[in-house]
Amino acid sequence: MKNLLALFLLVYSFSFAQKSEIESKITFSDNRIVNAKIPFKTNLFESDQIDEITLSDKKVKILENEKAVKYPATEIQKIEFTDLKNKPRTFIYFPAESTKTLVELIYGGKKIKWVKAYRRHGYDGSTLVSDVLFKGDIRQPLSILVNNRKKLKQLMVEKPELEPLIENINYNRLKEQDLIDLLKKYDE
Repeated sequence: MKNLLALFLLVYSFSFAQKSEIESKITFSDNRIVNAKIPFKTNLFESDQIDEITLSDKKVKILENEKAVKYPATEIQKIEFTDLKNKPRTFIYFPAESTKTLVELIYGGKKIKWVKAYRRHGYDGSTLVSDVLFKGDIRQPLSILVNNRKKLKQLMVEKPELEPLIENINYNRLKEQDLIDLLKKYDE
């Protein structure tokens, strides 16, 4: 009986996960711009960490005039906001990666783009993240199952002077800024 009560209390406490409304600039596919709040779930233990799945669902909930309105991701061109850690974030509709959801634009250069796609795991509900580079029609995922150095060298073959930078990046503990710096040099 005690175990059942403890389980009930645990489930009850998780059902009231923290929520935070973040002021955002939403650009729709018809070029209409709306400044509204987006309700994000936040981590139970880290209150400044948002759940990106909020924007990676097929329908995105936006609070317009304190009323919740759900828009299909296909109607949204871009959402810009500053998260609870004061990091500027941009989510875009990018059909090359996902035709039904928004993806986060990490770097959007002239020659190359880096996006993160967020998906909910089917079994445990955790968040799965896919990092993908796009160069024209070429789609190059970054993962632990791929030799990222080799793939980046192939992707940036016309700029061999970048090879030492590609070699110096630690792909096991990839820092966004290291890869962004490399992509910026490639775009020069």
